[in-house]
This record gives sequence, structure tokens and C-alpha cells, in this order.
Amino acid sequence: MWADMGKGTSAKLLEESRIFRGWLRSKLKTGSVVGWVAETKRGDIVAGGIVWLRPIVSRPDVQHLIQPFLLSMYTEPKWRGRGLASRIVDEAVKWAKKNGYEEIRLHASSMGRGAYLRRGFRRTWEMKLRL
Repeated sequence: MWADMGKGTSAKLLEESRIFRGWLRSKLKTGSVVGWVAETKRGDIVAGGIVWLRPIVSRPDVQHLIQPFLLSMYTEPKWRGRGLASRIVDEAVKWAKKNGYEEIRLHASSMGRGAYLRRGFRRTWEMKLRL
């Protein structure tokens, strides 16, 4: 995913992959992530995405202190344009609704933004300061 977006060197991406796998394993053990994959008849995974049930700070407009956050959406290049990512997003949204959450959030890359907008996601305002 990051390589397709032109982020980082091969060595940096390999290290990031190792770190992410450790993070994901720890979240799977605690049940704070759920995921979906699309696979071929041979069992090759060609698309996937996860929802992280991330803790948030209490504020007047929230009912849950957990925020479903969709991340790591990816489809292998030769499998794009077949609706696989859309189906995964739809399943994640259905899962979040079924489990009583009022919203689901994500950070969209420029490659995926259109798919989310077509599904009713709205852009929100977030700021950052690079240190």
C-alpha cells in the first residue's frame, strides 16, 4: 500500500511492515481490530481492510468511548476496479452499525477518496504540525 503511494524506501517499508505486523498482532489478541479480506478461489488474498476500535476521549457529542477507524484498505493492482474494496467498506460499515456505533472514520488516500465519497463518507477537518 505505502509503496503504491510512493512513501518511503524499500528498507523503510520493510521495517514499517514489521512494526505494523507487531501492532496488528497485539490488537488481534485484545479483540480491538476486526478485518475483512477478499481472496481468490486458490486462497490468495487480493484485497483487505481492518477496523481498529480505537479509544477516544469523552466529550458531550459521543456515546461510545471507542471509535471504529477503518484503515489499511488495499487491493492488489490487477484486482482493482472489481468492487472488492467497496464490498469490504460496505461490510465494515454494516459491522459498525450492527455493533451500535454511530459513525466510522478513516483517513483516505487520494487513490481511495472517491470510493468513500460515493458511499456517503464526508470530509472532515483535521490539522497536524510536523515536528
